[in-house]
Amino acid sequence: MLSLLLLHSLACVCVLTEIVAGVTTETVVGVAGRRVTLPCRTEAVSQTGVEVCWGRGEPSLFTCHNTLINTAGDQTTYRKSYRYSSSSSSSSLSILNSRLSDSGFYHCRVQLPGLFNDQTFTVHLIIIKPHSAVSEPSDREHAGNLDTPPTAAGFTTTDVTGQTGSDVTGDLTTGPMVALVQSSVQQQVNPLDCLLSFIGNTVRASFIVFIPALLLTAAHSFRRANKRAETDRRLNQSEQEEDSSV
Repeated sequence: MLSLLLLHSLACVCVLTEIVAGVTTETVVGVAGRRVTLPCRTEAVSQTGVEVCWGRGEPSLFTCHNTLINTAGDQTTYRKSYRYSSSSSSSSLSILNSRLSDSGFYHCRVQLPGLFNDQTFTVHLIIIKPHSAVSEPSDREHAGNLDTPPTAAGFTTTDVTGQTGSDVTGDLTTGPMVALVQSSVQQQVNPLDCLLSFIGNTVRASFIVFIPALLLTAAHSFRRANKRAETDRRLNQSEQEEDSSV
């Protein structure tokens, strides 16, 4: 019985660790000074009335780390700055007047009822300067600029205020300037984060496996104690009846 519980616990830890290590990251590029929108791609985000929080950095085990905004349905329960807003329909995060310092990792957490049912999604935000953006040159540009020295990785730098290509979309006045560069990329896991995740998953597996086992053991012991007390009571009663008959 104990060996089966240990094997089940080890399997839970391995599965939970694999889920944490396999988190996908979506990279979004925004232009400094413009509004940038970060998506929250989870299955439960479309449910009505769910509580969603956005945080900066890597997500913690149970809550959002460095919370920026917290919403419950159409209500905003917490906002760190006026620059942060969230859509009630898609729970996406909008950052007004984006800055170069806004670059980094963000995460949304959809808080669901029950233990360990929350869903998280990580977004890597890159903010570039407003005077230039990266775009891939066409064959015609190569043919017309043979004397131009090549740039790194075969990319050229163009003025973002003069044109809007397929890599950068958005209204040049008030709309969001967002470029989806990479989607569903395997996130590189820091060894320290992996260790902390393993410890956290071990604690979760302990709660899931050993606490029910402890409750079952206590219930079994209590039942055996009651049976033993009932047996002793019957023996004493039979002895008293024999003594009274003598």
